[in-house]
Amino acid sequence: MSTEKRNEFPKGVVHRHSDIYNIFILVLTIFSIIVAGGIIILPNNAIFWWVDFLICAVFLLDFIVSFWRARKRANYFIVEGGWLDLLGAIPSVPGLPWTALFRLARLNRLVRIINHLRGKDRNSLVNEAFQNPAKTALMTMIITAIVLVTVASLTILRLERGAADAQILTGRDAFWWSMVTITSVGYGDFVPVTFWGRVLATILMIFGIGIFAVLTSFVASRIVKMQTDPDEIISVVKEENAVIRAELAALREMLNQK
Repeated sequence: MSTEKRNEFPKGVVHRHSDIYNIFILVLTIFSIIVAGGIIILPNNAIFWWVDFLICAVFLLDFIVSFWRARKRANYFIVEGGWLDLLGAIPSVPGLPWTALFRLARLNRLVRIINHLRGKDRNSLVNEAFQNPAKTALMTMIITAIVLVTVASLTILRLERGAADAQILTGRDAFWWSMVTITSVGYGDFVPVTFWGRVLATILMIFGIGIFAVLTSFVASRIVKMQTDPDEIISVVKEENAVIRAELAALREMLNQK
């Protein structure tokens, strides 16, 4: 089989996203399967349930974006496996650990992304990452934040639960504390009392400040690009022009019928 044929893969939803975004979804899918395993093995640990809910929110947004960008939405939903993307975005139901297996529906997207990336030159992926530093940083920070919240929640629960005067006693408390701390909100309703617990809190707060810095940078770069990138402006004008032509053609056809 020739190299050209070996690198030919069926076009699908992965072609409507950048390679950076595809890699982001790839890593998040793998991590979601790990979390699903945690739900099945430790069904009484609320941390995995909440993290799964957080990941599913990202997957649901991914499905909506993919569905919206699809030229033929019925084709995406039925042929390209969009219904599997939607199924994989359904959160696990507390008390029913087997519902975590919904995450296996994302394997369809996982295989498509892997096949797509196999046909890519490694240097082109690196170049795309450097050409879109804000987007690359944002995707990296989201993945890192989800992983860090998971690890921090499990760690703080282990550190604090056996300490005197401990306030973080359940998985739900641990997850809530991690989310509040990493977003730098700091309600103070749950406070670590151990030394290593406070060290962990410091790391989360520092990282949380970095998240908002990256998010602000990404939004600013997108605004500047929209204002200064002539190619993007031309692309928007072409799309609007195509819509106007289609409407004129439909109007002409209606007039001819009369």
